[in-house]
Amino acid sequence: MPRLLFPLFALLGLGAAAMAGEPTVIEGPAQVVDGGTLAVDGKTLRIAGMVAPGPRQKCLDGNLPWLCGAAARQHLAKLIDGRPVRCETVAPGRAQCRTGELDLAAAMVRDGWAVADRDGEAYRELEAAARQARRGLWEKAP
Repeated sequence: MPRLLFPLFALLGLGAAAMAGEPTVIEGPAQVVDGGTLAVDGKTLRIAGMVAPGPRQKCLDGNLPWLCGAAARQHLAKLIDGRPVRCETVAPGRAQCRTGELDLAAAMVRDGWAVADRDGEAYRELEAAARQARRGLWEKAP
């Protein structure tokens, strides 16, 4: 019987870090899924702290629709530019991601291609500055 308990305790020990809320680091080449989602090392991650338009989302330029979701995706791909990313999970499926020293959420919000989400308090000033300067999504906003 003691032999059976050892593997069980070993498995429980491995899961303790995840249950304690310690971030998991996922790094490597990234595929841009949409303006707020990356696929890294076989895992799909939403970038924490921001919300970008969906892949097929349209925005209005006056009365004319344009594919702002596709533009946000292109901007994120340009920021990454083939460099590896490093993501630290903050919740299941959500992570803070960087390429080098560049915080991807901050850059997307600063450039006007995303807005700060409810957890992105640190990005609120960047969003306000992007709106005022009419960058990204705000360029064509009424």
